[in-house]
Amino acid sequence: MSATPTIRNDLSTDSLVQLANRQIAAIHVKGFYPAEQCQAISEKAIAHDKLEFYAKEKVKTVARLHIPHADTDGHPEVKKAYHENAIASIHDTRSIFYPHISPVDHLKLLLQEFWPSGANLQHLDGRKCFSGALRVFWPKTAEFFPHYDRLDEESSASELEHMGEQLGANIYLQTPSSGGDLQMWLREATPDEKITIREVEGLEPEDVGPPKLVIHPEEGDLIIMSTRMLHAVTPSADSHRVSTGTFIGVHGDRPLSYWS
Repeated sequence: MSATPTIRNDLSTDSLVQLANRQIAAIHVKGFYPAEQCQAISEKAIAHDKLEFYAKEKVKTVARLHIPHADTDGHPEVKKAYHENAIASIHDTRSIFYPHISPVDHLKLLLQEFWPSGANLQHLDGRKCFSGALRVFWPKTAEFFPHYDRLDEESSASELEHMGEQLGANIYLQTPSSGGDLQMWLREATPDEKITIREVEGLEPEDVGPPKLVIHPEEGDLIIMSTRMLHAVTPSADSHRVSTGTFIGVHGDRPLSYWS
């Protein structure tokens, strides 16, 4: 199912329900996190000694703090370490924002309050997940090619039985003056496209045609959209692109879940 290109600029019960049902394409809240705090946090993130680059060729100039669940697929020892270190990773990422609340923690509180049945940390096979990913795109070279994200293709855990939609939320701490755009095609990948994405970590932009929607985020902005539909990030023209965020699982009338 595709989505309408409409964007809501408020985070509320109504906008979350509309997004979960693909009645809108995205929620874009300007100034969700104070801009005056973004620069100091970005500098800490870029210089963090635990920042690691993705291993795959197409994303090797994108760095992240702590391993996301997507990188555990097919690697049992990495998956084991991911769950064992989940809470420590949350605390480590949270410490970068101290003494202020992290924007992901703020978002989690709002999800708990706005979603009718609340929101909780995702568990897989009874094990807790990390949430609160922090990513740094290096200038001019780093990009995400058209792809999609689905936890239920990474795990067969029983906790995912009722997951009907997967959203992605990002809060932007540093953005370039041009580039670093979020591109959205508002459709899911075809079966052939899914095979290519799994093999080479993304599609070539010319193979999927122009995106239906392009958003240029600014410092402090929050954007939430469906990650089951094709999306991409263009190269940053003149500065690092720093963001923090979390995935959000929609499980019918059950509580939302969140993880990275």
